[in-house]
Amino acid sequence: MAGQVETLTSASGLISLLDEEERELQYYGLTQLEAVADRFWTEISDSITKIEVLYEDESFEHRKLAALVASKIYFHLGEFDDALNFALGADDLFRLEDTSAYVQTVVNHAIDKYIELRSKDDGEATADIDSRLESVVERMVERCFETKDYGQVVGISIEARRLDILERALASGDTRSLLAYVQRDCIDLISSIRVQSQVQELVVKVLMQFEEPDYETICVGLSKLNNPATTSGILRHLAQGDEDKVLSAYQIAFDLNANATQEFTKAVVAELTPSEDPEAEAIVAGGEPVAISKIKSILSGNETLKLHLEFLFRNNKTDMLILNHTCKLMDSRLSLAHSAVTFANAFMHAGTTVDNFLRDNLEWLSRASNWSKFSATAALGVIHHGHVNHGFNLLQPYLPEGLSSVSPYSEGGAFFALGLIHACHGTDKVISYLRDALVLFSGPTAEILQH
Repeated sequence: MAGQVETLTSASGLISLLDEEERELQYYGLTQLEAVADRFWTEISDSITKIEVLYEDESFEHRKLAALVASKIYFHLGEFDDALNFALGADDLFRLEDTSAYVQTVVNHAIDKYIELRSKDDGEATADIDSRLESVVERMVERCFETKDYGQVVGISIEARRLDILERALASGDTRSLLAYVQRDCIDLISSIRVQSQVQELVVKVLMQFEEPDYETICVGLSKLNNPATTSGILRHLAQGDEDKVLSAYQIAFDLNANATQEFTKAVVAELTPSEDPEAEAIVAGGEPVAISKIKSILSGNETLKLHLEFLFRNNKTDMLILNHTCKLMDSRLSLAHSAVTFANAFMHAGTTVDNFLRDNLEWLSRASNWSKFSATAALGVIHHGHVNHGFNLLQPYLPEGLSSVSPYSEGGAFFALGLIHACHGTDKVISYLRDALVLFSGPTAEILQH
């Protein structure tokens, strides 16, 4: 029989069998057409309606075979939606284990269609999904489980909003590597914030089930879920442990300070309460363990600022000769030249707290006028960026006293410098002071002061 199929030069004889009244002849014709569909699809496509009629005839015993033949013809015609619809009608005759281009293409199209339908309303509206389509996708997923292709399962489950499949995949394979893959390559690509949160919750849930949980990864996930209560509980638990756990808590606090929002870190600090453990080794005057106090300081950014300032100060390699020589050569009466030296000094000493150049060149500094004076004062904010403990004291000589403004350009620059010093680390005192200043100062100089 196979030899006869190979020697065929036309499918017309097989197509004519579909017009016979005997079901066995029609069945034989479909069987042979299915075998030669890849060779004679152009000829068979002219009679596709005959095949569809057989499929729609509910009294025909071999409707699935008719659907399979029609699906193959539509595949070759490039009509993938129709090819998929008839493949679903073929049911178990559509064999997923087949590696042909036809099967691979239709399966991929089925997965894409399923993902598209599941993505509507974040996977909530499932009534419109054909159960046969869902069956094909689930059969494909089962094959992936059998071949241990868990990466493929993870991708399909996330895109299709099937968290039940995702949880099963995470439990079946190398859980840690799969979790890393989900966090590194998948979560950020999810367009729906709601689904992204659901996946993140599942990741945290799985991580918490380990005998030795990866608390750093867990806390990163909790920060994305905006869950300060659980985060503070983990930090408190680690702070009461041995030295390694305490150090781990410090590292987590540094990571949260660097990556989480200020709102979240403030909420974690608020959630942290003094330990009630009477056996705590070191207790500060207020009754709070030293570790908790240190964690709060790290989360608030104080420790990072201290280390940053110390690093920049110790590694300050500014060549003052360049600045002094430039200052002498340029005509300081020119606003542009004066501002150029001011900015050069500010950027060269940014964050170092080294303002010796300004202190040593007060006479040159006094020549600044208008906006040059504004820039010269604001430069202090660049130089002392992060020096939050002494920001007010440093700028006190330049800030306005009371409701009167004596030197609006210098005072406006001081406001700007105060903001630069406390950028990303604003305290309630500074924020309140600047907000009140915007309201209090009015009149001709208001624009300069509010700049």
